[in-house]
Amino acid sequence: MECTPGNTISMGKYHILSLGLGGLVLLQTLPFPADADLKMGLAIERLSASGWRMQGIDVDIGLIDTGQLSVHLTAASFKHDALPGAFEGISLDCPLQLKAQTYRCIDGRLSIANTPYGPQVLKVSGEFTDSEQLRINAQDVKLAQGMIDIDLELNQGRWDLALRGEGLKLARLGRQFAADLVKDSDLSGDAKLVARLSGFKAEPERAELTLRVGQFAYADVEGLRVAEDGALRLDLKAQRKGSEWRGDVRLSLSKGQFYADPFYLEVAEAPLTVECRGQWMTGADLLHIHTAKVVVPQVMESQGSARVDISSGEILEAQIDLNSDRVGSLYSVILQPLLIGSMADDLEASGVLHTQIGLKNGALQGLDASLENIDLDDRQGLFALYGLNGRLAWTREEHPDRSHLSIQGGQLYRIDFGPVDIHAHAQKGEVRLLQPVDLPLMQGSLQIDQLHAQGLLADAPQFTTSAQVKDISLQALAEAFEWPSMEGKLHGTIPSVHYRQKKMGMDGELVIDVFGGTIRMGKLLVEDPLGRVPELFADLQLSGLDLAQITQTFSFGHIQGGLEGEIAGLHLASWEPIAFDARFNTPDNDQTPHRISQRAVDNLTSLGNGVGSGLSSTFLGIFKEFRYNRIELRAKLDGNSAELGGMDHPDGGYYLVKGSGLPRIDVIARNRQVAWKTLLERLKNIRVEGMEMR
Repeated sequence: MECTPGNTISMGKYHILSLGLGGLVLLQTLPFPADADLKMGLAIERLSASGWRMQGIDVDIGLIDTGQLSVHLTAASFKHDALPGAFEGISLDCPLQLKAQTYRCIDGRLSIANTPYGPQVLKVSGEFTDSEQLRINAQDVKLAQGMIDIDLELNQGRWDLALRGEGLKLARLGRQFAADLVKDSDLSGDAKLVARLSGFKAEPERAELTLRVGQFAYADVEGLRVAEDGALRLDLKAQRKGSEWRGDVRLSLSKGQFYADPFYLEVAEAPLTVECRGQWMTGADLLHIHTAKVVVPQVMESQGSARVDISSGEILEAQIDLNSDRVGSLYSVILQPLLIGSMADDLEASGVLHTQIGLKNGALQGLDASLENIDLDDRQGLFALYGLNGRLAWTREEHPDRSHLSIQGGQLYRIDFGPVDIHAHAQKGEVRLLQPVDLPLMQGSLQIDQLHAQGLLADAPQFTTSAQVKDISLQALAEAFEWPSMEGKLHGTIPSVHYRQKKMGMDGELVIDVFGGTIRMGKLLVEDPLGRVPELFADLQLSGLDLAQITQTFSFGHIQGGLEGEIAGLHLASWEPIAFDARFNTPDNDQTPHRISQRAVDNLTSLGNGVGSGLSSTFLGIFKEFRYNRIELRAKLDGNSAELGGMDHPDGGYYLVKGSGLPRIDVIARNRQVAWKTLLERLKNIRVEGMEMR
């Protein structure tokens, strides 16, 4: 017997099983033989209820016994508003028992030829009260090369879905549920899933999920995000109210190596954890993180809150507290990758740091850092800071807090310095000293009178400063730069110095009082002074210098007399000479005594000719000093070649020293061109007592 009730049925509390059972009961009242096989067939073009639709339905219903039916159902397609696609080629065989107006399927079989997750053959069981009340359990659903058990309950348009899965391949899950996120990337891993979802019609309202992944690996197409041998667990609880989702998320990375340009982290002993509680306003594409906590083991711990624009990924506002009692690890994992290319990209660090960070519209808004016993030591030997304590406060607001830093000591370009206190204001892109800084170094001090830095948040930072040099020990300076031993003190005034576009220049002249006279440095320019290869350009004028002090300082051999000169076009790279044009000579009308010792003559002769004068082996060896009329030395360096000169000699060559009186001695050199390395070797070979030049 077959019944075809129209083309479309919209089901409420009346459904095809009720129709079928009623028909079969009616048939039982008719005079059929006792052993007759009572069946009923229904063909329905379209069947629908709250949130779902089924098309091309054929149902065969048989009466096995009183209250028990056998159902064979086929359907062309089934769609639910909450599902990502249609289910096609459906075939269901299920024995039904009727109890209290509810049909129960104990051991059914469901096959589906085509689903969004591939063809399926399932064991099913469940309860069916009417088209609005349905409970189904399906086992061994094939998904992502693994298996999932499903419990589904439908009630008056509401639905509740529970999932339990094992052996799932993360790559397949990604392609099926997050194709846009994993496009053009390599993703792998084995996943276990426990989830519970509920909602009304097409709208999900609650979600609980636990995802465990082992052997996690990932690489994007640019290689900027990479993970290997990872193990993670993701826990999520969320509830929807209107257009907002509220909930908690916890991510735990217990193993693996992770790289997200420019950061790299290896997790081994303790897990890295991220915990968040917040709300997602879907209509506004806004994520509000009320509380968040990040723990990076052996590195740092942070807490905070934030508002994020989901569509652009921009952080609209954030407050972050970051704490670390392992500043060395914090530097190597978090800070060093951000400082590549700067003079702070290769440090050894230690100490304790507590920092509050404020962000707004994707930009840093404020920073308040408490530093405890911070030590920073550049592995290249450029600088070091020891015992750094205090507070560093910076803000974009108009009224900044005071920053105060104390440093027990340190080093800059091999120059040691002592304790120093710094008081400053830092706001927007500026830092300004509130009072002069007295920096003890080399048995004297450098007093920084003022310092004003600007543009620190832009690509072109700049600063201006001025300072005074007081009682700097030349002996300490020589030891710092491995120069010949010197005696005396250095005094000077450093006028306004400015730094712009990675170039440091000076307005006016640097005046240094040394060796009884004055050295003036002008046209000073240092390119990339904070880099690894700084270059210096300058001109120097020497006047009124006392040769007795100079030669005593350098243990060169005693010379009395005055000295003046200049060094034009001085060019240093990494503080090594590249070019200069230098001249040193006795001033005209110099009234001081002119005397030169035997050792000084020998050293000057060696400098000009490559060999000493050998005075000690001649009769002149009995004289310890000689009188002279004039000393002059010219040296021009251009790359690897040096040109030497002095006062022209009638027979060729040039005077370095023109003698006077009896016994008269002249120092005459013949070589005018010499390799710079050769000249350096001559300087190294100069006889200086108790000192070796390097």
